[in-house]
Amino acid sequence: MLLNEKAVLVSPVLKKWNPRKVDHALRDSVASSYGVQSKVLSTSKKLVALNEGVFAKIENVDKNIRNHVFYSVGQGCTGFCVPYDYKGKHLLPTELEKAFLDRFTELKDERERLVKQVVDSWETIIESAQEELKGLFDADDYPSKEEIASRYECRVIRETLPDSAWVGQDEVEDPRYGVSSSDVAEVESRTKSTIELSTEEATRNVSVLLTHLTDCLKNDKTFRDSSFDKVKQAVESFGAWNFNNNPDLVDASAILVDAVSKISGAEDLRKDTAKAEDFVEEVDKASEILNNLDGVI
Repeated sequence: MLLNEKAVLVSPVLKKWNPRKVDHALRDSVASSYGVQSKVLSTSKKLVALNEGVFAKIENVDKNIRNHVFYSVGQGCTGFCVPYDYKGKHLLPTELEKAFLDRFTELKDERERLVKQVVDSWETIIESAQEELKGLFDADDYPSKEEIASRYECRVIRETLPDSAWVGQDEVEDPRYGVSSSDVAEVESRTKSTIELSTEEATRNVSVLLTHLTDCLKNDKTFRDSSFDKVKQAVESFGAWNFNNNPDLVDASAILVDAVSKISGAEDLRKDTAKAEDFVEEVDKASEILNNLDGVI
């Protein structure tokens, strides 16, 4: 099967005006005052200190786009993709594309509202900065109101994988797929293909989340609502990462989806002992499969 029938490449484009600037003149002044060389100092000024809140919110939205739309692994990450080339491109299963776009659009809309807030109050922002920065204020540090909106951009670049990208070993002996010549040496040095690594990463991620939650349930430990929420999300998307249609992963995924579907939320597991015990039993069955996978997955 062609990989481009099961996945696409997506890249984030997030651009914004930086409300902080390195000030060389201020650096030189401080160096002169203390009798040190300017090269040992680095000074910057906040261009919008009194109005920093809205800019911090835009940065936070960008962080959420990366951590909760793109990155599926990593501390606190709940996205839908895995890195493809470590140069900005991410592999996204087509089965998850709608959920990916829905979440991205929600955050993009929030970002655009914040950017509009910046543009609409731009004159006031500059006036406030001039009042606060006093002698450090430099009008050249600020774009015009017409320019400021163009400094912000938020979109996704979507690319189709090449036809030479195959999944599984029926078509080619090595499941690696089309890479640029500059990446050949790097790819050949790997013991596993990007496809295998993507599936393995998703498997590891769901296993870690399941282990944490079931350990809490088995040992009567306190756990957060988010512990179950993360498990639910990981389980619901797990099947999409089974690019090679590994039958063991199909079985494990089916067991986990069924187990999660019977739980309405974290409170269910805390208050209903029977449900919690059944959930743990089913998860243990799936975990045994995942822990004993052999060969290419």
